[in-house]
Amino acid sequence: MKITLELVRQVLKEALGFDSFVASFITEVREDKEHPTAGIAKDGVLAYNPGFVSRYVTCKQDMFSLIFHELLHPMFGHFIYDSGKIENIAADAIINAVISTLYPVQSREGNLFKKTHCPKGLDGLMRPSSRMQNSRYGRVYEKLYPEMRRIEDTMTTGELIQTLKILAQTEDMDAVMLLGTHDGTGDCGDGLGSLPQEVLTRFAEDIKRSLRETSGKQAGYNESLMELFMEALRIHLSIRKVLLQKFATKRKIDRFKELFQDRRISVSPIPVHPSKRDLVLLASGIWPCYFHNRLSKPQRRDRGLAIYLDVSGSVNEYLPKILGILKSLRREIPTIFQFSNKVVETSFETLLKGNIQTTFGTDFNCIAQSILERGFDKAVIITDGYASMSDDLKPQLKAHGLVTLTILFDDAQTCDDFAQFGDVVQLEDICE
Repeated sequence: MKITLELVRQVLKEALGFDSFVASFITEVREDKEHPTAGIAKDGVLAYNPGFVSRYVTCKQDMFSLIFHELLHPMFGHFIYDSGKIENIAADAIINAVISTLYPVQSREGNLFKKTHCPKGLDGLMRPSSRMQNSRYGRVYEKLYPEMRRIEDTMTTGELIQTLKILAQTEDMDAVMLLGTHDGTGDCGDGLGSLPQEVLTRFAEDIKRSLRETSGKQAGYNESLMELFMEALRIHLSIRKVLLQKFATKRKIDRFKELFQDRRISVSPIPVHPSKRDLVLLASGIWPCYFHNRLSKPQRRDRGLAIYLDVSGSVNEYLPKILGILKSLRREIPTIFQFSNKVVETSFETLLKGNIQTTFGTDFNCIAQSILERGFDKAVIITDGYASMSDDLKPQLKAHGLVTLTILFDDAQTCDDFAQFGDVVQLEDICE
């Protein structure tokens, strides 16, 4: 089958809508015999191996699965995970299940994956209609492709990675074919993980709209997988920057712009905005030679945000979502503070590539000590709230005049240790 730009755009428009932004994102299609399958670069160039395509891609539905598979890696935030073989297999397995079950018509129920993967063993996790009875992966497969369509729970990418690290220790990982680009850089999709936030947001809007239309036409789609996918798409929301402005601190200079009014007095013979003194003179019948005009002009200045991100073991499942949301701040905030039982300042780019430094425990003492040492008067704490602070540190922070914004996730409702220093909000409540 010959892949052309016109055909690619037609297939994506038919699947995602004729005004699809995703279809217009693909700018060029070219053959590349060096590529094992196919990949999309961040400039929209789709490169494919003609040998792979001629063997496996025999219809429009196969082409849709091949292209859409690549586009879903950044949607799931897979850039947070390591780029090892198990991580890549788990990411591909989740995506193949989403395409096969939530887009059954567009993918012909995962027709491509049935051809690229055999129906048994570890390879069987990568496709629908596998024969996994009496297999060590049988329970895992039921999570991805449940026989009862409306099963109550499913398996996230992070959970699948941890499970496969136990079950697949003796497997030949190289025998499992991976679709798309997995070059070991940590960015699935040859740079798609580093796409601008506005592009990823438009991807997510396209896909959400198509999901709503698709689910309405299906009699028994997998609700749990739909919920997992919708949650993955939500990582491309952005935190309201206007809300964060009042928590900027002058003790950490980033590129976060703080708005303020520059008030000055200018002298002129014309009363533009006369001062109180000038108004008193005028009321007394005295015309001032010069008026002292009060001028107020909006200005911006560089400030910083001291963001403390909980990276304890209990939050691993939520990190892709949180980092996807924080990604919109990457240009303004070069560094962020990771905390578990210690605080580590890390560059934003390093963090987005999945470099997590954690002790797997958690406490708020390390945050308090870091704030006092650095002299921060304001801070933003993102946490699940399951930690505590020593009583002797709280009065020190109070005397320091600390103001905080505590952002909770994982359905946490309160954080008493930081509530006395400022607002406590839910992550969803501050997203656009």
